[in-house]
Amino acid sequence: MKPTFTLKQIYGEDAVYSPRPSYKENPWMSQDMEQLDFLTARELVISNLPTLVHKATQTDKIKELFEIVGVEIPEQTYQYGNQEEYEAILHKWSQEKKKIVFHYLYDEDEINRECYWMDAEMFNYLNCKANIDDIIPKKYVPKRDVVCINQLEEELKSWKLPLILKQGEDLPSSGGHGVMICHTDDQLAEAIHKFKSEDTKMVIVEECLDIEENYCCQYLYSNELGIQFIGASKQITDDNGKYSGNVLVENVPEEIIQAGREIMDCGVEKGFIGVAGFDLVITKDGQVKAIDLNFRQNGSTSMLLLHEQLGRPVNKFLAYRSNDQRDAFYTAIKEYVEKGVLFPLAYYDGDYFEQKKPSRFTGVWYADSIEEIERYEKELMEKSVLENGPED
Repeated sequence: MKPTFTLKQIYGEDAVYSPRPSYKENPWMSQDMEQLDFLTARELVISNLPTLVHKATQTDKIKELFEIVGVEIPEQTYQYGNQEEYEAILHKWSQEKKKIVFHYLYDEDEINRECYWMDAEMFNYLNCKANIDDIIPKKYVPKRDVVCINQLEEELKSWKLPLILKQGEDLPSSGGHGVMICHTDDQLAEAIHKFKSEDTKMVIVEECLDIEENYCCQYLYSNELGIQFIGASKQITDDNGKYSGNVLVENVPEEIIQAGREIMDCGVEKGFIGVAGFDLVITKDGQVKAIDLNFRQNGSTSMLLLHEQLGRPVNKFLAYRSNDQRDAFYTAIKEYVEKGVLFPLAYYDGDYFEQKKPSRFTGVWYADSIEEIERYEKELMEKSVLENGPED
């Protein structure tokens, strides 16, 4: 079981990898510390790089799951159990002038800028939502304005609901934090209050598109591989907007692939090296627009790079969190892994801790139809071992 490409092929033999954001408080990042620690191991199957992971992701449980599917992951040299240990390893890497692959920019007092695998400032620039107008072809940019917070309410007088407000700071962001869809005056007022309360300097006002189809298209680039399209997925949500995973898309419209390639070209011209995922939509009137750019690994990157090896036409990427029945949760996950329908990516073992915590699992369902996967998901839900269904 080998991915189509590994992170080592993309970033180089001498790179090390830390997908975790800084511990420093950031209003536009998740503050769920356990979730952030859990996700450090999400790309191990596709990595082949020394990766800085939390110790709770390296217990016998994940080793057993990997053994079932025939995957051998080398013992990770760099492991941490708390903030002090994590930052000590970063300091060591900085002293040794390692070439480090990050998902997010760190403050200069945390890591030497010269240690990034590419120009650190350009990496942050490419991921800043306010810069999309300068990065990609204008035809793919929705109607939008970037304004100072003290001019926001005046600017909004020339807009009609629904609309979208986004933070326009240089601070890293992820998971939809700092993006607020406003359908009502109350939602708009709440969004304005949120930005003001976080002392936001710049805000993006963007049109709310009438969307027909929504794709996360992913590409990679290295000097040796050039630009490669690695696939696309769709984010699945229910009627209330609750996240239900990413499903692989086999027949991606050519105009979407081409738009993503043009955007990737723009990033590469500015010095980008690595994996990137772009949220591209087709509107009801047939236009292709880019609503978000992520010049870093995405949640479903592993699924796309394992699709051919999994050998089934339908793949669905998901994460789950246990309730207090941790043993039953693990047993249920293991059952589907043994059936050959659920591929493990990472397991965060709540039993690792002296004061027990919920366990977490992320992986890829693979089957011949989405209906088959939905049946397995329903069975898992009925076992009453999950906290709240799929994680976002």
